[in-house]
Amino acid sequence: MKKITLVFAVLIASISFGQTNLVTNGDFESGEVGAAVESWSGFKNRIANDDITASKIGQIENGDGSLFQVISGLTPGATYDVSFDYRWLGDGGTVLTVRVKDEDNITGTGKPNLDLVFGGSTSDGFPLLTTIDTWEAGAFSITIPAGVSKVRLLMYKANGNRPLNFDNANFTIDATASLEDVSKFNFRSFPNPVNSQLFLSASEKINKVEIYNLVGQRIVSKTLDATNDTVDVNQLSKGIYILKTYIGDAVGTQKFIKE
Repeated sequence: MKKITLVFAVLIASISFGQTNLVTNGDFESGEVGAAVESWSGFKNRIANDDITASKIGQIENGDGSLFQVISGLTPGATYDVSFDYRWLGDGGTVLTVRVKDEDNITGTGKPNLDLVFGGSTSDGFPLLTTIDTWEAGAFSITIPAGVSKVRLLMYKANGNRPLNFDNANFTIDATASLEDVSKFNFRSFPNPVNSQLFLSASEKINKVEIYNLVGQRIVSKTLDATNDTVDVNQLSKGIYILKTYIGDAVGTQKFIKE
């Protein structure tokens, strides 16, 4: 069975976002074990079986290698969410920075790296953790610059690094509903990203909050009767979630990142 994945197709109550994953074969279930990864490009990659999840994954083999896919049909000015799971295994180094490259505007130095947003900061790449033999979750967002309609989602590691497994790759438009309905009550949730406690405040009493993962499953529901309160998110895995807030007749949703 595939492990629970952050597939960006959210259906929360009456709000339907209907996101489509722009990555082809992001779950790596298509293709024969041992063969090059279908619908992806690069070198020294293959479909493999992961011994922890007992499922097919995409693997960049020992030493140098890469795995990339060109994502087309993007809307300049729109923000997209990217997520994936990864696991280092074997012997060697643990250095890889995931990049999103401009596929439309090649400069003298090649395809420019676009800015990624994660952990409250901006960078031109997302560095992977160095944990060995453990599945980790990676997540960031990207706003597509003017003049760009396609990008390259690239995982490349240099020689000297150990094999790396990938699974559950998603690239979807951030269509989260706005907080317009509850903003009139000066509603705030912080910090974002969050580690353990999500703090809530509003000028009117907050009646209830719910937390959904990005496959639309409700995983937390808490009834409140206060203008200030907290929600314990220690039990959540790393990744992106949706907070749904009820204040009187108003309902709002907000994305947050659990670190």
